[in-house]
Amino acid sequence: MRLGKLISSIAVVAGLGLSSLAQAAYVYNLNATDADGLPDFVLTVPSLISADTTFALADFDSISLPANVTVLSVAINAPLTGPQVVFNVQNGSFGFFWIAANAFTGPGTYCAGTIGCNQTDAIMTIRAAGTVPEPGSLALLGLGLAGLAWRKRR
Repeated sequence: MRLGKLISSIAVVAGLGLSSLAQAAYVYNLNATDADGLPDFVLTVPSLISADTTFALADFDSISLPANVTVLSVAINAPLTGPQVVFNVQNGSFGFFWIAANAFTGPGTYCAGTIGCNQTDAIMTIRAAGTVPEPGSLALLGLGLAGLAWRKRR
């Protein structure tokens, strides 16, 4: 009987503790500020992008394409040193380039170019989108609730 109470108590504490640990989601919002025909997009990822990563159009929350532009994929390259957002389009690649001082190291506003956000081609805004519970944490929470129910029944 005591062993059962101990196990159920541990399960409850572990389940509740781990369910509160959640993975932060980050929203990347690219806004082209001039009329050169480059797309804008909103992308949500489970953690900060720290290495070269290519996304298909289906990965984006939204992407606005200029007329007569077909984008096949979008890559974020060198995000922690000298970020580049490169669009792979049907007739070649083009993109935005940031300076090393504006590396995507965390939430904030980043500007393409070297003069600042007033004279730039694009602005990347990165923000934390809250928490997303992990499936394993939810399973442990369920196990903890089952332990409480079993304890109450006994």
